[in-house]
Amino acid sequence: MSEEVLIKFLKAGLIPVGGDDAKLLKLQEAASDLSVALLKAPSKASAFALVAFDPEAPAKDPTVQEGLAALQHRWTTYANTFSGPPVTVVRAMLLDALYQAAAKNEHIGVAFVASARNVLPYTESGNERGIWIDTVGEIERAVDARAEAEWATPDSITVAAMEYEKPAAIKVGGAAATVDKAALTKKFEAAAGPQSQGPQGNVATNGNPQWAHSNPQHWVYEFGTRMAAAVAEAIETASKKTAVESIDFSQPLLGLAQAVSTHVDATLSAFSGATAGLQRRTNLLWWKEALYSPSARTSYRDLTPANAVALMALDLHRQVPVFSPASVASFLHETVLSLPEFHRDDELTLVELVRDARMTDALGPLREAAAALIAAPTGRGPILGLIGHGGAVAAIDDSDLFRDWVGVRADTPLTLANWATWLFRELQAARATTLVPASKSRAKKS
Repeated sequence: MSEEVLIKFLKAGLIPVGGDDAKLLKLQEAASDLSVALLKAPSKASAFALVAFDPEAPAKDPTVQEGLAALQHRWTTYANTFSGPPVTVVRAMLLDALYQAAAKNEHIGVAFVASARNVLPYTESGNERGIWIDTVGEIERAVDARAEAEWATPDSITVAAMEYEKPAAIKVGGAAATVDKAALTKKFEAAAGPQSQGPQGNVATNGNPQWAHSNPQHWVYEFGTRMAAAVAEAIETASKKTAVESIDFSQPLLGLAQAVSTHVDATLSAFSGATAGLQRRTNLLWWKEALYSPSARTSYRDLTPANAVALMALDLHRQVPVFSPASVASFLHETVLSLPEFHRDDELTLVELVRDARMTDALGPLREAAAALIAAPTGRGPILGLIGHGGAVAAIDDSDLFRDWVGVRADTPLTLANWATWLFRELQAARATTLVPASKSRAKKS
């Protein structure tokens, strides 16, 4: 596709290389160099796109100059082929570079698509329009596919079985219990009376001094005491021989606890990931019904319509991730239309809207966010650059300068709903390419 972009410009008669394949190859090499530069600095994506979209892009713009430098590096004598600065050729190279970079870093794709949806409807692209439609459409499909996947809620959640390695079996053993019958017999005899009849005749037991028939009460006492002592001693002796050392179950139990904890964490993570899209939609519905601005800490109803819609764009941007379906911008559009006392067909010029965003106290949060996401503009770039860096760009009332800055005429009329979606897309694009690092590993593999 990277070759097809330039070839489409060639077929449209926009790249006058006279059918020279060697010259076309130099253009392709220069476009690849620009793609590498863009992957290293994704924040340039919006500027690349806004210049590439505009047939009237000024030759003095820094992005055009960067393109000319890339062309000069690959084609030293290019100036002999063109009567002036070949801005159209540079624009074709920028589009080619954007396509290549977006295929390797989807964050660049977000910025490219957002810029296209904002600016292309107001750009006189002439016979280039078909090229833009094809290229933008292909990148947008890839970006939307990822966004839809991240917002999807599956019908079921599959969790892997718990992984647990059972401990080795514990062996418990001890000596067999034995009782010295001869000794126990003598003790029983001693408990029964003073004498016992043995093979050698009467034998003193040295035990119970009483006979049961002569003094029953005393005999019972002596018998019970001595019998209990004899039995207890026999049992204790046997118990000592069969005693088992204490067993430490702490390690097996700790392993089981860790396995259960890991499994529960994985289950909760799977559930959270599967329901994230549903949670986002629920939060957005709550926001739409509440009509409350977290940024301004007040109801949108208490703000002027122009201020309300600008803060709506900022507040929605802060609620959703970088990769959001195209329907999210439509959701914002419909939320704006739900404001009371709102006239959907009322329009303001683009320069009026920018001036209001730069000066109104209520839009301080928007200016702060814009300044944090986008550097002060030095050439063609997002409107947020003008909003966040008013001190650096003061002359927005000059219509020619305004168009050079943003690529759209200052008197372009916008409804407030369209202004809100414009700001939202720029905020998403800025975050995608400024706060998220380039995907270096993917760039190397592709």
